[in-house]
Amino acid sequence: MALPKLNVPVYEAILPSTEKVIKFRPFLVKEEKLLLTAIEDGSESSMMLSIKKIIENCVQDDIDVDKLPLFDIEFLFLKLRSKSVGEKSNIGLSCQECESVNQIEIDMEEIKVDKPTGHTRKILLEDNIGVMMSYPVISTSGIVEKDGMKIIKDCISMIFTGEETHEKGSFTETELDEFLESMDTVVFGKINQFFETMPKLRHTVNFKCVSCEKENSLLLEGIESFFG
Repeated sequence: MALPKLNVPVYEAILPSTEKVIKFRPFLVKEEKLLLTAIEDGSESSMMLSIKKIIENCVQDDIDVDKLPLFDIEFLFLKLRSKSVGEKSNIGLSCQECESVNQIEIDMEEIKVDKPTGHTRKILLEDNIGVMMSYPVISTSGIVEKDGMKIIKDCISMIFTGEETHEKGSFTETELDEFLESMDTVVFGKINQFFETMPKLRHTVNFKCVSCEKENSLLLEGIESFFG
């Protein structure tokens, strides 16, 4: 006689990049093992591979995790953890005045992907020349700090003029290097602005320090900020 199967709840979330409703289930023991193994390894690559596999296992819709923007990956993992481990998480935050560490409870359901007003993937560099950007994906995680130019080149999906469009794959890396190196700092700053304002997990936490009683207001950004 076959062993009984436990019922697993199914939840819904709205994907920030597309606003598509997706269904997912919580972590099971096998996903917990994946995560613990990655934590023990301690490397960023192991953690991201673990998160990718967990999302692939738990999301019930047909999505290509490799093509999801990083802010979608972070949002989905946060939702999965919230429904699997608990909607509350205690994190240690340092007081801005005395630097004492305060244990603060965060409601994971309140954390959203912030989309700054005016942010756009289409960047006009001159009157008739511009680029269309794509967002960093899981394969480029960590490259921003290590090689900023590489992430910029990876994220340029199209270069356009008033008459022509040049899709990625129609130009060589050497041609792209020459294109970028021909920019002055003001024009290049427009591309950097894309990364500075792109959607990201953001949440403001207000608390009174238990040591000096100073009122603190801290902005948390990125998934690593919400686990202590």
